[in-house]
Amino acid sequence: MSATPIYEERLGANSLLIAGISLWALALGLVPGIIFGGWWWLFAIYIGLTFGIIFAFFQMRVQLFKDKLAVRFGFIYRKVIDVARIQDCAPFKMEHPVRTYGGWGIRKGSDGTFSLTQAFINETIKLETIDQTFIISSRKAEALCQAIKKARG
Repeated sequence: MSATPIYEERLGANSLLIAGISLWALALGLVPGIIFGGWWWLFAIYIGLTFGIIFAFFQMRVQLFKDKLAVRFGFIYRKVIDVARIQDCAPFKMEHPVRTYGGWGIRKGSDGTFSLTQAFINETIKLETIDQTFIISSRKAEALCQAIKKARG
């Protein structure tokens, strides 16, 4: 993969969502500690895991290189798609992410597509490859599709 991307976009998670998850985790983690008393270590592990997961998937990055499209969620998940395998790309409005995909993130949809989406960003691209169809979040869907089409030649 070449060192400099042709196109790059970073999509951070919604701050309100992160705050809500954090507060929910704190409330849920405190209850067993209060009821059972003295199990502070269990609460610490739970909070550590919760914030670890939030940190791991906080930011989504889309990078287009001459030969590959790379989508990363934090430091854990990475999907690489060969540009040569891409057949079509078009901006796509994701109408019902919860109904179709069960939410946002890394998901397989009820319609057979594979979704790589950031929370509350319903602007996406629909990327059709030889093997599969992908839905990928992008705040600049038109620019990303144009860059992909240009990379395809």
